[in-house]
Amino acid sequence: MTSPLQVALESIPTCFEGTIPSAICTVGADGAPNVTHLSVVHRVDERHVALSRQFFKKTEENTSLNPLAQVEVVEPGTGRTFVLDLRYDHTETSGDLFERMRTRLDAVAAFEGMSNVFQLRGVDVCEVLECAALPCEFPAAEPVRGVSLERLEAFSHQLAGSEDLEEVLRRTLDACAELLDCHHAYVMLADETAQRLYTVASAGFPASGAGSEVAVGTGIVGLAAQRRQTIRVTNMARDLGYAHAARGEFAEDRGGDDTIPLPSLPERQSQLVTPMLASRQLVGVLALESESAGAFQAADECLAGIMASQVAMAIAAVGNSTTPAASAGVRPVQVKYYADDESVFLDNEYLIKGVAGGILWRLLRIHEQEQRVDFSNREMRLDATLGLPDVKDNLEARLILLRKRLEERCDYLRIEKTGRGRFRLEITRPLELVAVDAGPPSR
Repeated sequence: MTSPLQVALESIPTCFEGTIPSAICTVGADGAPNVTHLSVVHRVDERHVALSRQFFKKTEENTSLNPLAQVEVVEPGTGRTFVLDLRYDHTETSGDLFERMRTRLDAVAAFEGMSNVFQLRGVDVCEVLECAALPCEFPAAEPVRGVSLERLEAFSHQLAGSEDLEEVLRRTLDACAELLDCHHAYVMLADETAQRLYTVASAGFPASGAGSEVAVGTGIVGLAAQRRQTIRVTNMARDLGYAHAARGEFAEDRGGDDTIPLPSLPERQSQLVTPMLASRQLVGVLALESESAGAFQAADECLAGIMASQVAMAIAAVGNSTTPAASAGVRPVQVKYYADDESVFLDNEYLIKGVAGGILWRLLRIHEQEQRVDFSNREMRLDATLGLPDVKDNLEARLILLRKRLEERCDYLRIEKTGRGRFRLEITRPLELVAVDAGPPSR
C-alpha cells in the first residue's frame, strides 16, 4: 500500500496555477544537476503531475537516463514552497491531457497575435513520490473559494424562468459577480456560420464592446470557442514574458473587429474563457477578466463551465406608445447602408454591420414608407427580404446587440422593448436614408 504524501496535492491547488514559475532539477550521467523553469506543472490526480516538454533538451536527456527529478512549486497567496520528488512515468503526445496543456500554451501566443511560438512536443507524466513543505514560517494558506450548491441551484432556477434572451444575459452577468466574485465579464454569441463571435452583453468594462467581433480560432476567446475548451490564464505578465521577447515587430491582436474593440480591462492579469455548448453545438462564450494575478482558480473554472452549459441551454430555450416626433428644423442624419456586408453608417460614422445592420435598415425603410414604429420579432423573422438564418435565437440576439450599439452611438435613434416579442423604433431626428451598392469605405 502506498503511503500518503506529507502534503496532499489537492490541498495546494494554487501551486499549479502557473502564477509563480516552477523549477525542475534533474541529474545528468556525470552527476551534475541541471535546473530550469517550467511553463506548466499540471496536477493530474492525487499522485501524478504533468510537465510541459518544450525547449529543454538537457532536462529530456537527463530524465531518459535517470527518471528521478525534483520540482519546486510556490503557493502564490502565502509564499509557501513545496518540493515534489518525481519519477518519470511516460510521455503523451496526444489525447485530452495533451490537448488541454497545448491549449493553455497556445492561448498565450493567441493573445499576442502569433502562432507556433510555444511548441508543445509532449507532456511528461510523472509519479509524485513525495510532496513536502520547505521549513519556514509562512502564513496559513487561504481557503479555496467555493460556492454552495444552493446558490448554484438558485441560478439554475432563475435561468429556467427567464422569458427572453435579454433576461438570460442579465442573469448570467449578475451570476458572474454573485457566484464567481467577478465583476468584469462579457458574453459573445456565435453567428449563423459558427465561424464568428459577437459581443451582446458585458459588465464592468470602460466600454461595453457591444457589436465587437472575433473569428473563431483567433485570440484567446476564439481559441476557446474553436477547441471547445476552457482557457484560464492566471498571470499574463509572466506567461507573456517569452512572447514579448520573441514577438519583434508583432503587435497585440485579440482578434476583435477593428472598429469595435472587445471589452477589456486596461491592466488585465487574469482571464477565464469558457465555451457555451448546447447539443454539442457552439452557442457562444462566457469571458471573465481580472486585474489581479491568480484571480481564477480551478474551482472557478469548474463553476464557470457549469454556468456556461446552463446558459447555453437557456439561450436555446428562449429562442424556441407613441414615438416622439422627430424635431423640426434639425439637420437630417444621413443613414448610409452598404448592401455588400450590410454595414450601416450614421453621418459617415460606422455603427454596425451584418445581420444586425440589415435588420436596422429594414426597420428604417418600413418606417420611411409606412410611418410605422411598432414591430414584432415574428414579423422580422418571417420577412423574406432579411434572409435571416434558421437559428431560433439569432434575431433576438441581433436586436439586443443593435439596441446597445444605438444607445452607445447616438441619442436620436432607439429600439425599445414593448412586450414579449415586440419592440418599438423611436426616432427623434429626421433621417436621410442612402443605399450604396459599392462596398463600404475602409475602417
